[in-house]
Amino acid sequence: MEHLSKENETQHDRISRALSQVVSDGSSFKNGDPDARQKLIASARELLYESESPVESLLWNIWALPTRTIAARIAVDLKIFKTACGNNSSPKTNEQLAAATSASPTLVKRVARTCASMKMLDEQGPGLYVPNALTRLLAQPEYAAGIIFCFDATHNSFSQMPAYLRSTGFQNPKDPTNGPFQYANKHDGHAFTWLTAHPETFQAFHGYVHTLRTHRPSWTDMYPVKERLVAGLKLEGDSSALVDVGGGVGQVLQDFNNAIPEYTGRLVLQELGEVIGAATAMDVGKSNRIELQVHDFFTPQPIKGARAYFMRSVLHDWPDEQCRKILGNVKDAMEPGYSSILISDCVLADKNAAWQHISLDFHMMALASSQERTEAEWYALIESCDGLKIAGIYSKGQGNESLIEVVCK
Repeated sequence: MEHLSKENETQHDRISRALSQVVSDGSSFKNGDPDARQKLIASARELLYESESPVESLLWNIWALPTRTIAARIAVDLKIFKTACGNNSSPKTNEQLAAATSASPTLVKRVARTCASMKMLDEQGPGLYVPNALTRLLAQPEYAAGIIFCFDATHNSFSQMPAYLRSTGFQNPKDPTNGPFQYANKHDGHAFTWLTAHPETFQAFHGYVHTLRTHRPSWTDMYPVKERLVAGLKLEGDSSALVDVGGGVGQVLQDFNNAIPEYTGRLVLQELGEVIGAATAMDVGKSNRIELQVHDFFTPQPIKGARAYFMRSVLHDWPDEQCRKILGNVKDAMEPGYSSILISDCVLADKNAAWQHISLDFHMMALASSQERTEAEWYALIESCDGLKIAGIYSKGQGNESLIEVVCK
């Protein structure tokens, strides 16, 4: 009945309803509701959607969004955001913005005005620009890294994905070494091997992932760490270890060490050799608090009976078949009743999933023939691994990662 009633509404009715929701959420925000800001963003987007005509929505999607993506990537190379913030954010002409790279002022004008139309820059007058809050964010290398990585690693895959799917008869990609990424980039190996061969993109990836995490709830904000990890911790040998499996260059363990000083057991970072090399160059293991260990998670887990094996954004990189191998290697090393696997990953809603999760799902299909998973898909995956079960799923806020606790049956 609700569907039918909405079908019979006029656009005026739909706009009025959406506007009322914006007013309600705005009032809650002004009254100090901590959750109201996110609700206001959602209702404002709904108001925009209802206010646009279908043709306006079409043009926004096929014209504006691709333009915004490419303009942002070129603007990073042209140092437009950084230059705009220079000299105390004084207004800059196209010529002044172009001077940083000796670029054509005409080209800079075309890129800068596109960024301004997408609110990445403010246009104070004809050909005169000043930074806004987003400009200042993008002027920082760790945030510009997000644009570099997402564009350089996925743009070919996205552009060639329709052709790839047509070539497979529209089958869901499941082979991480023969999917959209390999089709588009003429690359025989996994996207990760391509990434390590492209140092700028590789560095941007690690900087972007670390920076993004600082704006989202930590897994230690969701999971009862003191009750589940600190209490009952055995301090001898491998039993004391918290192992970050496939943990990048160690930011998660560094944050954990700062947040949970009560955890006095070993902290072990496991990664492939080239990533451990990057972590070493960043002095991650210099204090000896974090141990660096070269390990491929498709091989047997060398640390036996650890307190916990942590995986952040690891399993979403792989289809189910490979995930079962990764989990199986860890399960064989676990001590039943003591060890756990802690999976920090997205858990998609079955209906009206968060745009962050949906967007990331497409990125993972483009990069690794993998996916984000719903709660039912997580249970199906874990239960397909002999001897493992989910003990609980912990979440905080829409669009963030959750913490999935897995134990031995």
